[in-house]
Amino acid sequence: MKQNKSKLGLSSKKKDVKCLSIDIGSSYIKFAVGQKMGRRLKVEKTFKARLPAGVYENGHMHNIQEMKSIIQGALNANAVKLKDVICTLESTDAIKRELVVPAVAPEDLSEMVSYEIGQYLPIDINSYVLQYKIVREFEEENVKKYELLVAALPKEIVHNIYSMLIEMGLDPYALDIHSNAVDKIAAEYELFNEASIKENTAAFLDLGHENINVIIVEKGQYKFNRLIKNGTRDFEKLTTEFEFKSIDEISQHLDVVDRWIEEIDKVFKYYTSRSVDNTIDKIFIYGGISVMEGLDTYIHERVNIPVELIKSIDNVEIVAGNEYTLAQSLNAISAIIRL
Repeated sequence: MKQNKSKLGLSSKKKDVKCLSIDIGSSYIKFAVGQKMGRRLKVEKTFKARLPAGVYENGHMHNIQEMKSIIQGALNANAVKLKDVICTLESTDAIKRELVVPAVAPEDLSEMVSYEIGQYLPIDINSYVLQYKIVREFEEENVKKYELLVAALPKEIVHNIYSMLIEMGLDPYALDIHSNAVDKIAAEYELFNEASIKENTAAFLDLGHENINVIIVEKGQYKFNRLIKNGTRDFEKLTTEFEFKSIDEISQHLDVVDRWIEEIDKVFKYYTSRSVDNTIDKIFIYGGISVMEGLDTYIHERVNIPVELIKSIDNVEIVAGNEYTLAQSLNAISAIIRL
């Protein structure tokens, strides 16, 4: 988020610093205060603030003063005085692509990525902030190549969030997107719910208010993600009972969940169709409505893949929270990691 940096999410500060992580979602802003010390991630507290309609949408702030007031009010209420801030969000305006390029010197790679994305997509590349990650190096026809994961976010989004936090007296030093935050925590830690994710392929489903984010991680390495334009807002159109306790309480609205699962399954089929070796061995759910009792079982019965709510991650210590803290605040917690 540093304005003099060319890559989304690049930090010029040391990694292991106590910080405030702010996850700006569609209906809530979620906060996490924590510090990564070696391999241990200690989360001191998490909290959230409701976002009224019309204040923020899809990465864009429509009422900056109201956003500032909500964030500052939440920090004051929770006695948070930290200045170092990481911000994470998701937007359908973010562009994510897999890209294969010839292996070149690091100082030349940024220019090559910008050129290739500009050729590949009908966008003004100068209007976007780019981030890329080398997934693997390989050789093809005696030419060394890189497989990259590239994310591009409109500069308008980056600039507005950066400016807002600066005006609040905070020190923003990184901006992440949700898929990258989960990529980092999956790469850093192995045991999710006391089982290794390094031995198979897991799908992480972020069940948000506006979108469902499907993120595929193969043996701990990010491979693929897609945003599905469905979320818990579908229930708000049907009933005023938003905080459901169990799947049984929405029996009259299961067609909404079935539509989610149908779209999720389409993403799974697309991913597995790309290679005979591609499989989905387990599904982890988190965010929004994921804590609904029985939802994991309901999804499992329809896609025939084991489904679990994320409740624990090795070396991630939640000082103050409950069994649902990780699932409800995973994006904010994951963003604390600076890899």
